[in-house]
Amino acid sequence: MIKNRLLYLGGLLAALIFHIFYFGWYSWYLLVLMLCLPWFVLLISLPAMLRLRLKLTLPEQCTAGDTAFLQLSTGKTKGILPPYHLRLRVKNALDGKIVAVRPRKVNKLQGKLVLDTTHCGILQCSAKGSRVCDYLGLFALPVRGSQERELLVLPRPVPPDPLPNLTAFATGRRRPKPGGGFSEEHELREYREGDNLRDVHWKLSAKTDQLILREAQEPIREQVLLTFDVPATAAQLDAVLSRLLWLSRWLIDHDAHHEIRWIDPQTGKLQRVLIQDKDELVPLLRKLLRSPLPETTHSLAETRWPGVSWHYHVSCEEVRQ
Repeated sequence: MIKNRLLYLGGLLAALIFHIFYFGWYSWYLLVLMLCLPWFVLLISLPAMLRLRLKLTLPEQCTAGDTAFLQLSTGKTKGILPPYHLRLRVKNALDGKIVAVRPRKVNKLQGKLVLDTTHCGILQCSAKGSRVCDYLGLFALPVRGSQERELLVLPRPVPPDPLPNLTAFATGRRRPKPGGGFSEEHELREYREGDNLRDVHWKLSAKTDQLILREAQEPIREQVLLTFDVPATAAQLDAVLSRLLWLSRWLIDHDAHHEIRWIDPQTGKLQRVLIQDKDELVPLLRKLLRSPLPETTHSLAETRWPGVSWHYHVSCEEVRQ
């Protein structure tokens, strides 16, 4: 824009000098034309300048290491697209680092920008500060409707090494369902006084000449706990969340509801979330990845939890029981 203004001022100065030293009628005409030209061009540029919108498109989430693109487009604009200066900013919510594209003049933009998904985190992308110019490039207005988009980069599930003892969940321990009722799992036993006759297995009882009861079973709900520490680097956080995600998904697949606890590095307070479904993991990860990395970490490695029947502490190096 500065270059265009200098060129215009040079042309205006030349027209003024020409008018001073030449007394022909068209020298005055040329000077008036140079004075009116910017305002006339601005007037015919305003409709296109006000209609221009920058559109940012990117997926809602991806896994660390996958290829993710930020697609940039101007949408549908009638007429000639005015030049504009793009200022694109990509910020990582974890470390606060900003990758910004310096303002540059473009006439048309429909391209893709490869985003860095090496580490898990939340990438906040915006085009705030972008400006649209008139056709001469002398005046500029901020681009309206510059939306902000976020990309959630999830950790890639990795089993901890060494793998903790998960045999208690693999066997699927069950117990009689209080009050009976419907259940997909049953155990057969002899009828005892007080049992509900609706639960009698009549066909099997007829074959054995004794009353056999079909007893409804339910999984044993033990208090299962996973804890972890929020580390100070992105690489360590990748290792912790990758193992935490693998363990949590494994427990859910084996019908083991569990609780995840950690210390918020900003407030120093204990946080706890009950996980009963895989869909509940994404909001938890989004909350963790939105907080800046701490300078110092608070550890739960040596904490004892009374009443907890199964506990694992996840660290960036190992899983501790």
